[in-house]
Amino acid sequence: MASPITKNADRVEESVARLPGWLESSTNFKNFIEVLSQPFQDIEDLLDSILNGYSIDTAVGVQLDVIGRILALERTSASETDTSYRARLFGRAAELSRSGEAEVLISVWKDIWTATKVYYSELYPAGFEVAAEVTTDPKNGALDAAAVASIRSAKAGGVGVSAMVSVTPVFLWGTVANVDASGNLPDSIHGFGSSGDVDGNGQLAPGDGGGNFSRALI
Repeated sequence: MASPITKNADRVEESVARLPGWLESSTNFKNFIEVLSQPFQDIEDLLDSILNGYSIDTAVGVQLDVIGRILALERTSASETDTSYRARLFGRAAELSRSGEAEVLISVWKDIWTATKVYYSELYPAGFEVAAEVTTDPKNGALDAAAVASIRSAKAGGVGVSAMVSVTPVFLWGTVANVDASGNLPDSIHGFGSSGDVDGNGQLAPGDGGGNFSRALI
């Protein structure tokens, strides 16, 4: 997960901006302040690169391996890609917390797929459904397997899961009222509203209002 710390990239400019008005015209003093401030910016840049280098979101290669050793999760093989390994690390981190809360599950699924949106719903009596909305579905078998392992690790024991990936725009089944704010159903963005077989092909499908079906992983 990304570091909650926000980098300040303008320490030199901010230091100069804080000078009192009667020093604003002093070029030499401004230069002096810039020289004094630059080391602080260099230190912050270095610390930021270290944080990013050892964050699951941004680490690559050996940096990701270090995180794996901390979480006691090695690569499946020397050829496992950073993408699939990162997905499993997200699951491992969630497994260690093992709360199984909806917020955690949504966060894990969103991080794995770099999703623009995540759909989550409870399934009676003990299960849930989660779908990541993405701009492009990589359809990578190794990533799929890692993602499934991660969400299973993150959920509470005995709870069922249905996990999917959906490419934007998503086809939403059922009554989707006026999504595109046109005042008409079906909506041009996604979902066929309550209008049924709009394209007249005898089937309820994406052509009845646009949007893509979800790809079920489990």
